Amino acid sequence: MALDAQRIDFTSAINGRAYRLFISAPPTPAPPQGHPVLYLIDGNLHFGIAVDTARIQACWPDVKNPVVVGIGYPTHSVAEALKLRMKDLTMPTRAEWMNSGWRGGMNQDLNELGGMPEYLRVIDEEIKPRVAAAVPVDAGDQTLMGHSLGGLTTLHALFGRHRSFQHYVAISPSIWMSERLVLAHEPAFAEQARAGQVQARVLVSVGALEGDVREVEPGVQAPAPREVFVEMSKECRMVADAREMGARLAALPGLEVQTVVHADDDHNMVPPAGIARGIRFVYRRAAR
Repeated sequence: MALDAQRIDFTSAINGRAYRLFISAPPTPAPPQGHPVLYLIDGNLHFGIAVDTARIQACWPDVKNPVVVGIGYPTHSVAEALKLRMKDLTMPTRAEWMNSGWRGGMNQDLNELGGMPEYLRVIDEEIKPRVAAAVPVDAGDQTLMGHSLGGLTTLHALFGRHRSFQHYVAISPSIWMSERLVLAHEPAFAEQARAGQVQARVLVSVGALEGDVREVEPGVQAPAPREVFVEMSKECRMVADAREMGARLAALPGLEVQTVVHADDDHNMVPPAGIARGIRFVYRRAAR
């Protein structure tokens, strides 16, 4: 299914960056209102998994079959896609913070960070119209899904653009990034929810091993020394942050929220499980 996807390459008039959209439509005719549509951040990395998972789950009669749109870049290199995403999936970041502690070892160019506000505009103003011109979609049944920095971007979209999508799936969101700046936007969103201005469904998931440094045992080859993993795990609080975010969102009116901790999965293992759970959460008719 994913191999038959339509590709659309374009250069954004908003931020001047080149993008590639991967679009997979269900094999069945669109309903009168159009197909539901899943916008997947990091399309270069996870599009195939999402398409195959959606089509398999739609074999059940109570699960809707969405158009899957992978938002990616015109490259076949995973390394290049990972580098390009850093600009789009982060907010502006202070050099003093980025260069301190374990983060200093990332050697991150600050000019390659901070483009998330424009990226979210690109999705709303440039990507959605291109998708609607390619396949009939239901503008009232749209999902944004992302992993890691993509999960962080999903939360930023929920807090700042909650009318852009009806469903949000944040898998292992990197809440720690940019000094936890995403949390500064949460109170205003909560006030909107308490005022009855928000209607959304949200799934927050995380791998149980993401906060457990024991996954990097002494003697095991790893991309960084064990002490770096220890420092990183303590600061990032991936599992704790996901649980706490889910609990706070679940307490707000107008939101249907599910928080999932995937047993025995670490940060790089969790995307397939998170995507599968997110698709079931969003598209199973009985849950709506």
